[in-house]
Amino acid sequence: MLGGMRILVTGATGFLGGVVARELAAAGHDVTGTGRDAGRGRALQESGVNFVPLDLRRADGWAAQVGAVDAVVHAAARSTLWARWADLYAENVEASERIARLCAGRQVPLVHVSSPSVYNATGRRERVPEDTPFGPRFDSPYARSKALAEVAVQRHHPAATLLRPRGLYGPGDPGIVPRVVRALRAGRLPRLKRTEVHTELTHVRNAAHAVHLALRQPVAGPVNISDGETVPIWATIEQIARAIGAPPPRRFVPGALVERVATVLDMAARLRPGAPEPVVTASAVRLLIRPMTLDLTRARRELGYTPPVSPQEGLAEVLAALEAGA
Repeated sequence: MLGGMRILVTGATGFLGGVVARELAAAGHDVTGTGRDAGRGRALQESGVNFVPLDLRRADGWAAQVGAVDAVVHAAARSTLWARWADLYAENVEASERIARLCAGRQVPLVHVSSPSVYNATGRRERVPEDTPFGPRFDSPYARSKALAEVAVQRHHPAATLLRPRGLYGPGDPGIVPRVVRALRAGRLPRLKRTEVHTELTHVRNAAHAVHLALRQPVAGPVNISDGETVPIWATIEQIARAIGAPPPRRFVPGALVERVATVLDMAARLRPGAPEPVVTASAVRLLIRPMTLDLTRARRELGYTPPVSPQEGLAEVLAALEAGA
């Protein structure tokens, strides 16, 4: 289906959306990116992306943009483990439903970026397949919002591709690595497991590659995405500590205990509207103590997905950037 397409990328001023928009423009497509950050919008323009400032919460403007393109990549979302439910619902659920409805009404293919956080409360940890039942309980409001968004998208646009990239990282990562770096520099990250925890992550260029494949060969429904190899979390954290010149975690505190304390802090903070994110959240703790790997069979067979960036290459890139800025 590719070849000189007109493509709308929502959330193009964000981490994944920005990489997707730039790579599609570099591949010769007519790309329009949306977002709220005018500064990043100007940078997109310089990369050959047409920038249109649009707010996810506003209904006006979206119909005209969707009606002018051949395909839509919906990468915009409130991607945080800590946010008010009203904000998560408005930006992750309602906005996704609006865009899916518009795409379906105009028969425009849709690639919707979701999250494997929907699996977190299922109890599945190894080679988790896309058909794993989830809900009604979720381990975070964010995971719940992404699950509800998937339901809304599939209800209005059954042919949409729903990508679930696990743990995005890479140059410009605003989440995983910066959080670890801040905790290490502050000396507040203890060792939460005596044994190693193996999980999977997704380099941002691998996720962008999956988007590109989904535009070329649409696959209806959810598709897991990752780097395809496990990563030892605590060994990686030690590598990050060395790269920034900070001491690695040495003091051991049982992860289950920290998770319980963090859960109480979460609940207390949510009772105070406008309260800042707690220093430690239960969702963040779970990422460090619970392994998870994804079944990539569907991505490989139906999308033809082979990750162009290995975990070793991706981590080396991140460590080099940290050492340069240390």
